[in-house]
Amino acid sequence: MGAHTAQRKTQRNFLDIPTAAFEAGYSPRHFRRIIEEDRIPIVQIGRKFFILGRDFSNWESSQKMKRLA
Repeated sequence: MGAHTAQRKTQRNFLDIPTAAFEAGYSPRHFRRIIEEDRIPIVQIGRKFFILGRDFSNWESSQKMKRLA
């Protein structure tokens, strides 16, 4: 398995809203508001909404930069 394949797998990692909220340390309801305010891209599959792992990590890193400033 090459580096390109491993990178592609991490990009396709989906997080549902409650899981992403838990990892970020927020309630699911508050995290939905954060998604709207920070315009985090979401994907709807069926009736559920997901955040791509790379978008979540990009959002997390931008939040850390805001806290440091």
